[in-house]
Amino acid sequence: MELRRRNFREKKSPKLDELALKVYDRIDRSWQTSPTFNQNLVYRVSTSQDGAIGIFEPLNQPAKDYSQETPLPNLLKSLETSSNNAAPVAKFTVVFAPTGTLEVNP
Repeated sequence: MELRRRNFREKKSPKLDELALKVYDRIDRSWQTSPTFNQNLVYRVSTSQDGAIGIFEPLNQPAKDYSQETPLPNLLKSLETSSNNAAPVAKFTVVFAPTGTLEVNP
């Protein structure tokens, strides 16, 4: 798997920063495929306070076309087995780049 680096922007809330890190780690650990897409895949992701993915929405056409190359559909399924803290508390923009870079931003 290609090396992926963390890409976080400055955040005003330490709790939001901590949650972004949880979301990043959860997605990054699950992203096992090498990208075949050639444009960024951009999603809006709603998460619970423990970083579980509640809902994801593609924000561009490539994201719709290549969502199966991301771990998001499988992470959604795992929400049912997540803790009782599954109510959405934050939304993040998640970007999967064709270079293997993952970004999570508020």
